[in-house]
Amino acid sequence: MIDSVTIKIPDKQFLLFEPDEHFSKTKYQELRGKFGVFGRYWARFTDHAKKLKKDGFYFPIVSVIYDERRRQGSLGTKRWLAIQVSVPKLLYGTNLFDVDERMLDLFAVRLTEQLRQINIVTEPKAVRQAAVQRIDFSKVLRIAQSFGEPSRIIKTLAGHDYKTSSDFNLNTHHNGRDDEKGHYVKFYNASQGFVIYDKFDEINVNGTTRLEQEIRKHYQSGKFTNGALRIELSLQRKQTVDSVLSRFISGQKKDFTLEQAFSGRISKALLVETFKAVYVDGFNGLLYLSSLKDDDLYRCVKEAVPNLKQRGLTYMLAHRVREKGLKETIAELRNDVSAATLVRYRAQIDKLLTEAAGRWDKVNIIGYLVGKLQRFTPVLPKGFERYLSPDGKTATNIHSPPS
Repeated sequence: MIDSVTIKIPDKQFLLFEPDEHFSKTKYQELRGKFGVFGRYWARFTDHAKKLKKDGFYFPIVSVIYDERRRQGSLGTKRWLAIQVSVPKLLYGTNLFDVDERMLDLFAVRLTEQLRQINIVTEPKAVRQAAVQRIDFSKVLRIAQSFGEPSRIIKTLAGHDYKTSSDFNLNTHHNGRDDEKGHYVKFYNASQGFVIYDKFDEINVNGTTRLEQEIRKHYQSGKFTNGALRIELSLQRKQTVDSVLSRFISGQKKDFTLEQAFSGRISKALLVETFKAVYVDGFNGLLYLSSLKDDDLYRCVKEAVPNLKQRGLTYMLAHRVREKGLKETIAELRNDVSAATLVRYRAQIDKLLTEAAGRWDKVNIIGYLVGKLQRFTPVLPKGFERYLSPDGKTATNIHSPPS
């Protein structure tokens, strides 16, 4: 599923009609090289999204980009349209729900309709074939009451503070309910971000559309019995987008279109893969094991690890994670053993988790979330089916707030 995406529509595929008073703000930059200025780059912005936001409506962030520079002895200017848009917010008025391939055509039509408000004309085909510059893959997980509120799950997930090549944050915010605090966890680096948060809490604090204001009222009155946990993977650079999508689309290395990225198969694979890399694979499995009751942990290790010495080490590491956290435990282990031994211990824990999964996944939060991600059931508005075409493959009309 996709949430926010930034796309690029080239000059010949859109028209900006006069008057263009919506694009009143400009950001300008000179391009300098060894021999002085060789070009300039500027962007024209519109504050139409801010104006509509005050009235409770959603509008994408739109800018017209100009790139003027000397190429092969002559000065030329390239122009393109850059659009950052939340697909579910444009369709539904909120991103509490998922979006899948069936909504692509409708989304393309809706976006072209919105752009006409600021005197930009383009075709749905240009939207579908626009090059993706940045993208957020996301999934909303409906959390059963038996697992408690999403805030409790997030606090458990916060113990997984170890992932190579990523920084980690457990962020606290006021969630709008009395004096309670909300939390979200985030792993990030320069090219990617992975975040998990309580979607109802986020709407309660930051909801701006009229639909989100209604959701806030119902949430505060306790009408929602199930929780909503949102998981997002952000590919923050075009090079990262190209590198990741090329794994799934053969014969192409760059400039992937929105139509190609709008794939449930790709979204599912990436979210499951990233979640497991953070919370299940390798040494992350220690925290997975440490959440078991002590008797269950002992039986699990005893049945899966025949060597008494290795069994004692695994049992000890799981207990150490409970006391010190995963990151500090791995740091201690690195100081005590060689790199080869570290790799062997990691493989052992992977094997242990595989053998134990069938017995303990049903009561473990990590296993519960992995199962829901692997099923990847869309969370859609009630009555969504009536908007589908007869073959069930395309959404033909979903009511959205008036412009």
